[in-house]
Amino acid sequence: MSVGPERLRANISKVLFLNSLWMFLLIMPVIVPFLRQYGLSMEQVFQLQAIFAVCIVVFEVPSGYIADLCGRRNSLIVAGVFHGLAFTVLATSSSFSGFVVFEVLAALGQSFFSGSDVALLYDTEAALGEPERTTRILGRRLFWSQVGETVAAPIGGALVLAGLWWPAFLNAVVAWLPLLVAVTLVEPPRAKAQWQHRENFGRIFGVIFCTTPILRQSFLALVAYGLSTLLAVWVFQGYWEQLGISLWFFGFAWAGYNLIVAVTGHYAHRIEKRLGASRVVLIIGIVPIVGYLGMAACALTNVPIWIAIGGGLLFGATFQIGRGLTQVVIKAALNERVPAELRATANSLSSLGVRLLFAALGLLLGALIDVYGYPTGLGTFGAIFALAFLLVCLPLLGSIRRSST
Repeated sequence: MSVGPERLRANISKVLFLNSLWMFLLIMPVIVPFLRQYGLSMEQVFQLQAIFAVCIVVFEVPSGYIADLCGRRNSLIVAGVFHGLAFTVLATSSSFSGFVVFEVLAALGQSFFSGSDVALLYDTEAALGEPERTTRILGRRLFWSQVGETVAAPIGGALVLAGLWWPAFLNAVVAWLPLLVAVTLVEPPRAKAQWQHRENFGRIFGVIFCTTPILRQSFLALVAYGLSTLLAVWVFQGYWEQLGISLWFFGFAWAGYNLIVAVTGHYAHRIEKRLGASRVVLIIGIVPIVGYLGMAACALTNVPIWIAIGGGLLFGATFQIGRGLTQVVIKAALNERVPAELRATANSLSSLGVRLLFAALGLLLGALIDVYGYPTGLGTFGAIFALAFLLVCLPLLGSIRRSST
């Protein structure tokens, strides 16, 4: 059955709103203190995130593949169900095992959501005959996603004054809203995969790694620099506690960070047009080095408190600039070069790569912080991403410059 252009165009605003609701996470600015009030150590907090990461590794590619075969709308509906269930479990749990159930359900929801929303946007734009707008749409998607988290953050911080349970309880209610939006979407017409299962997986790996150097390097950059931000995000709250920042302020700091991502993502296509792809990629590669090493320096014991807090917050903010640019410029470079029928799987593969590396490196970072402190842990990861700059960023810069000539 054909779908009219009006209903197709409505997909765009609905997916943007869906992203905003998906990230309306009242509990996120205080998730680490919330877990620790039940007796969890920082090591256990990182273990939970490792469990989430492993579940993403298990679920991500099959869910993206299902989205390619069965439709992006159906995938987003399933994602909404798991998302609502996950935060309902979080609000009613008080033990490590209960939080493990939350992580598994949240991973299922994220796996079905990840890539499906982007693929639906691309398919909708293609069906409307406006594929040149996709980079700008990705920027708007990231903007509204971060707006949701930005608005939720100070509300969650304020609710902490009434008790750490309140952000979790209200989050369990609003977490069902994405499902209500997902059921109103329509599936745009598109080409569907015609190969057998094994051939499909072989084809997507072949497309990414054997087609052109710039596609392969864009994929690796999306994984590496998505990882750099994800690791930093799970350090921030413990790092702020170490610096002596009050818990109620976490919501405002979290909101400010997400606002930086939102604004950067919204204007990323203009930044790329103004500076050029090479300079944007250079910024993306340098940001985690500056961020980790700067935060490490501010955590040293001989640093004055006002410099430590101000500098720590400032260097943490640099990750948000890199995140906004990566999730628009690098993601667009990948999606524009992957066939439509494999696009959701490609996005899922990049997310899988981030989570797989996080499962190992997140535990390493947590162990370094527990044993040696924040300066050593963060400094070590500054060195790791300096190596990533040499192995990932510089080859991509070379390919961009060769393609431009």
